[in-house]
Amino acid sequence: MAAAKGYASQSNDLSVTEGLTSLRGKKPSSLYVFAPGDDYFVPQAKEAARLLVAQAFRAFDYAEFEGSEDNVDVIREFLGSESFGSGRKVLIINGLEDKGAKRLGTMVPLFLSGSTTTVIFADPAKVPQELLKKAHVVTSYAVPLTAVRSWIKKRVDGRAIDDRAVHELMERTANSFFLMRSEIDRLLAYTGDAITVADVREVVPRCHIAAAADLVEAVSLRKYDRAVTALYDLSASGAADTTILYDVELGFVRLLNAKLVSKSNRPKADLRAWCLRTQHQYLDDHTLGALLTAASHIKLRELEAMLERLEEIEYETKKGLTSSALAALQRLLSVVALTMQ
Repeated sequence: MAAAKGYASQSNDLSVTEGLTSLRGKKPSSLYVFAPGDDYFVPQAKEAARLLVAQAFRAFDYAEFEGSEDNVDVIREFLGSESFGSGRKVLIINGLEDKGAKRLGTMVPLFLSGSTTTVIFADPAKVPQELLKKAHVVTSYAVPLTAVRSWIKKRVDGRAIDDRAVHELMERTANSFFLMRSEIDRLLAYTGDAITVADVREVVPRCHIAAAADLVEAVSLRKYDRAVTALYDLSASGAADTTILYDVELGFVRLLNAKLVSKSNRPKADLRAWCLRTQHQYLDDHTLGALLTAASHIKLRELEAMLERLEEIEYETKKGLTSSALAALQRLLSVVALTMQ
């Protein structure tokens, strides 16, 4: 997970851990921008900002608004007011509409004056440059895999968990801290003293993101039994049709770019950077290698045909022309199994 499309990394970019540490510190900065796309760290950032104001003064010195044009005047009023008594004010802005963003860009001195900390949760590409260059910007929610493994082992309350079980949990939850936290609680409730890989496979369902990635890889490798299993996991995930289609399309777009990188003999780092920039996803070496291997087993015209058909299914789903995107995906998979031999 990383920088939004249309945003170029800058020297004031922070990792998510650096951003949270700064917000929780004794001297937080005046302005932060957190990119969207994370359901674990973004709530932590909001809570860290809220705690900067003592509870007794939050009714006066803490405010939260949507970034629409209708709210610009009240945002200006809040920024220009004196602290009621806590010594620090906190302003949260959720999202940015174009007209609202343009007007907020004319208010840079207000954002930087006094003892107000403003945290904007929005696509950095939509934040006016006048504000962006003065902000601490968090665009990447990627955490080193060693840190993820360490976090998991700390969360199991002293219980033993073998390395294969840790890997399986990470894979089934697509490294989502939000999902891992709840699934670890389930593992602690439903397993014995030591948590094994078999326990994880029995208790933890494969999330829709992981299942979609498995489906894409299976199709590219022509392992259709595995693709059917992935399709079942997608159905069991409970995700909406539009979410499932988005995940599958995203996977094939990623595979297409891997194919193009491979065909043009560009470095692997280009593919990793593209995924960080456009898909909010960090690819470790293992995932990157698996993606390039999968890309080598499928033809470019096959990829283009798959994406074209997925766009048609998306259109049919949105227009109500098909009763189920999953059923349409199943039919597509049957056709693919017959034609991609």
